Amino acid sequence: MPPPLIVCYHAVSAGWDSPLAVSEEVLGAQLGGLHRRGYQGFTFAEAERRRADGTLPRRSVVVTFDDGYASTAKARPVLDRLGWPATVFAVTSFAASGTDLAWPGTEHWGATPHAHELQPLGWDDLAELAAAGWEVGSHTVSHPLLPRLGDDALARELEGSRKAIADRLGRCESIAYPYGAVDRRVAAAAAAAGYVAGCTLPSALTIDEPHLRPRVGLYERDTGARLWLKVSRTGVRARRSRLAGAVLGPPWARA
Repeated sequence: MPPPLIVCYHAVSAGWDSPLAVSEEVLGAQLGGLHRRGYQGFTFAEAERRRADGTLPRRSVVVTFDDGYASTAKARPVLDRLGWPATVFAVTSFAASGTDLAWPGTEHWGATPHAHELQPLGWDDLAELAAAGWEVGSHTVSHPLLPRLGDDALARELEGSRKAIADRLGRCESIAYPYGAVDRRVAAAAAAAGYVAGCTLPSALTIDEPHLRPRVGLYERDTGARLWLKVSRTGVRARRSRLAGAVLGPPWARA
């Protein structure tokens, strides 16, 4: 049984020139192409359960959104048309406070005309997505580089975010590691915190374990041949090879 294709997005915006943003048009074209090729969509946790019991279809896709940008809600009509759910990984301190998303890599946008793009999904927004069949997973409490944290701080980020989501929405089964940065210690801590699975964002896809599930990042520029080189079975197989692992490194190479 082939593993699912797990794709990663961030914000959904046609007017933001950040590499983290994808327009609704491109998002629809990317996912629509997979749908036409017979892919079936699942949440991350549901795909994990189906992998375990052997019921995952041969062509399956998990659509994920990191960070919890308010613009993630714009993806819902696209997913609804396909009949697919998605998984959004929320940073819980921002979901609770409503303050703009800010950490190294995004905070500089706060002083630009695009500052509104940093608005987060709040708890009510996340509850609405959950009611529509989406999964809400954790992206930690504050979006740190987890491998650089001590054990106590790491536990607070993992356990605190999971508890906040479970308390508000009833469950939290999965996590996406901020910046895709994870090592064996962090993955073990995620398992100890009660997560069923965790996902990475590596260059090579050679490591595929429950708390180190690799994703393929999709961006505005990923169209045509570039897109299919990324998501085709041939392209994914190449990134799972030993050569790719040797050249591109493990999921924690960026940590």
